[in-house]
Amino acid sequence: MSATSSDNNNKKNINYKTGYVSVIGRPNVGKSTLINQILQQKLSIVSHKPQTTRHQILAIHSTERGQIVFIDTPGIHNQKGTALNKHLNQTAQSSSHGVDVLLFLVEAMKWTDEDLRAAKVMAQSTAKKILVINKVDKVKNKQQMIPFVEKIMQMFSFDAIHYISALKNKHVEPLLDAIHNMLPLGEPIFDEELVSDRSTRFFITELIREQLMERFHQELPYSVSVNIEAYEVMSDKLKGEIHHIHANIWVERNNQKRIIIGTNGDAIKQIGIKARQEIQAFIQAKVNLKLWVKVKSSWTDDIRALEALGYNDEFKE
Repeated sequence: MSATSSDNNNKKNINYKTGYVSVIGRPNVGKSTLINQILQQKLSIVSHKPQTTRHQILAIHSTERGQIVFIDTPGIHNQKGTALNKHLNQTAQSSSHGVDVLLFLVEAMKWTDEDLRAAKVMAQSTAKKILVINKVDKVKNKQQMIPFVEKIMQMFSFDAIHYISALKNKHVEPLLDAIHNMLPLGEPIFDEELVSDRSTRFFITELIREQLMERFHQELPYSVSVNIEAYEVMSDKLKGEIHHIHANIWVERNNQKRIIIGTNGDAIKQIGIKARQEIQAFIQAKVNLKLWVKVKSSWTDDIRALEALGYNDEFKE
């Protein structure tokens, strides 16, 4: 190795930055869309339905200059009552602690009671804070955003402000630069080949749930969950490697089961086709997917049922 090459490597190590960045806000402000855009990979499912994100997901963005570990969280909301709702809020709130940078996402020209609740959670964090105004492409008169942002700044303090469109990938790079500048020097936290801490099984259940929410966003409430019952990878001489996946779709009532199955099974068949396509694109292999719809009464308010379905964070009253 030449002296010049060695010097370059040492310089790179000295300047390498790494840290945790939590992304919080009310439901449907574009948190998952932003993270998917940054990673150029679909890690978090998205839909127009609030509370699409139910789990805390680590999304790992590694480059030559550093590693940013994003924490995608459920939207902080005002709904109360069920153990699931409590779990979602607890998961989102806990993500604001022990991080280096906190991104507070707000939809341009829209401020609600849920935004205020999320902002109060943000204010308790000791991390560097960036106000991110998302969906600015929807605002024709940009001057209108000045008093909107000033009002937020009067209530809460931020270290920086960025205006972006996560969906259209506008002004995301400057935001990344700002995040990088706020991170401490350090070695990578995770292997630089990893993009998430979650398993393939987890992402498969999320891709199935995404199709359910897209198709039944009006007919069904939030009482739908998915778990994998069996997963086997087999090799076929003609077709190659095939992933055989058996998954259960859980609902709370029989009428919800009938809706998902549909007339002569047409609805569940279409869900299966679209989910299989998404899963194949994700794992880059052929998939044989079989779905079953099962009923468990009031599972969203049953802590044991939630834990069995993968909601394993600590529950508190």
